[in-house]
Amino acid sequence: MGARSGTQYLDSLRRNQPHVYLDGARVEDIPGHPAFVGPIRSIMEQYDLQHAAEFRDICLYESPSSGELVSSSFMVPRSHEDIVKRRRHFKARADHNFGLMGRAPDFMNAMVTGWELGAEKFASFKPEAGERARKYYEYVRENDLFLTHVLVNPQIDRSRTSAEQEDPHLHLSRVGDTEDGIIVRGAKMLATMAPLTEEMLVLPFGGIAPGDDAYGLIFAIPNNAPGLRFICREPINDGRRGHFDHPLSSRFEEMDCVAIFDDVLVPWERLLVDGTEGAGAFINGLVPDPRATLMQTSSRLLASMELFCGVATKLADAIGITPFLHIQENLGEMLVDLEMMRAVYFGSDAMAKEGPDGIWSPYAAGLSGYHLRAGAIHRRYVEIIHVLAGGGFFYAPMGSDFDNPEIRADIDKFVRGRPGVSAEERVRLFKLAWDLTGDGFGQRVRQYAHFFSGDPIRNTAGFYLGYDKAPLWETVERALAGPGAAQKAPEAEPAPRRPGRKREGLSGTYPASSHPAKPRAG
Repeated sequence: MGARSGTQYLDSLRRNQPHVYLDGARVEDIPGHPAFVGPIRSIMEQYDLQHAAEFRDICLYESPSSGELVSSSFMVPRSHEDIVKRRRHFKARADHNFGLMGRAPDFMNAMVTGWELGAEKFASFKPEAGERARKYYEYVRENDLFLTHVLVNPQIDRSRTSAEQEDPHLHLSRVGDTEDGIIVRGAKMLATMAPLTEEMLVLPFGGIAPGDDAYGLIFAIPNNAPGLRFICREPINDGRRGHFDHPLSSRFEEMDCVAIFDDVLVPWERLLVDGTEGAGAFINGLVPDPRATLMQTSSRLLASMELFCGVATKLADAIGITPFLHIQENLGEMLVDLEMMRAVYFGSDAMAKEGPDGIWSPYAAGLSGYHLRAGAIHRRYVEIIHVLAGGGFFYAPMGSDFDNPEIRADIDKFVRGRPGVSAEERVRLFKLAWDLTGDGFGQRVRQYAHFFSGDPIRNTAGFYLGYDKAPLWETVERALAGPGAAQKAPEAEPAPRRPGRKREGLSGTYPASSHPAKPRAG
């Protein structure tokens, strides 16, 4: 099939609807449910975008197996040009949703590409697991499927291990096997976008306790598999939110669900780690490949930062507060953070290097640091926009009020901004800012930005523990040694591109790297 269109995605979702509960009832028609119409339309636009004339060359590449054009989010970069193309692809898709859909299709495309990159690691657990990883990656790539994933256990009693819970099958575990595969039972969270997706990866996150091998499972499963069901949280957009009053939440809400496995069969060919002896230790030692998702996440974070800075500066201008020094300081702070992150983002492209396996990677240490700082920057951006807006958030009539001739003149006179900014323009801008930072949608995005990759304290500590500190300590030793101490020549600048080619920037996002990549030789 190759890269799909939005209509092809929608047709597949209609044919393969998962078992979903929302607001006390089973959802029989997911594409037609008011809570899902807006997000489905946005996902369809994502699929259509890759075929648009201005994006086709960066969003698609020729499949190495079928020759079909497939999404560049599945590309395994084997040259610097591939790194650039992959970055441009991820940024184009992130710009579409302003970085507000963390689980748009390209994220899981990148994650399943990690299965291809990590096939040899899986084979070290069981030889057949490596080949299964590769085949599943190819299956998703060639069919352009929309995936979700579940990583962590339900927060029932976190003081106990999985096996110590009052019911040993509260957390997802292996309970038996058949000729066709294994049987699993229990629950996992958080299946973001599950109602709109076709497949799901199960990947334990946070460690498997000693003796809990039965909970050490990595596999893929169709979302409509018998015995699998999803229970949704309360929606932010119940279908009644229009674009005027809710320009973001009406389009980009990502539903979160708990996934419940009621004796679900996982076919052998979908199983990578099977819950047998040694599974826990293997998963605990499994280090994610930084070439997989880091570029995608960085692109999304940058797109989000650009929206925040645009909203803040335009809002301040609209109400005439930019002459004040403290406002200039706050806006300057936002722009400084944006430009530092932008420099890291594009700099990691310039510092990309080829690995021993011939696969290229952007500068993972820089992108990982960017990744770890993003949550704190997001919280600060929210705080600044709240200071800028003040009570103006609550001084914004609804879109329908502009259609009422009895009050329209009052609105135009008393709700406008500085000279030249109409009431409608000002109100739309404040509603955008509230949707982004204050409403339920903005609060969910804020929480997501802080915790989407796990405990930020543990992740930052892990970055320190894994960092190659030897070059820094060599600098200290040289300072202590005094005059005449041996000094190394600076590392060479990255090699220039071939003549006639314009140098591009980069994109990407992966987990924290143990060792910073070095610049390419000059």
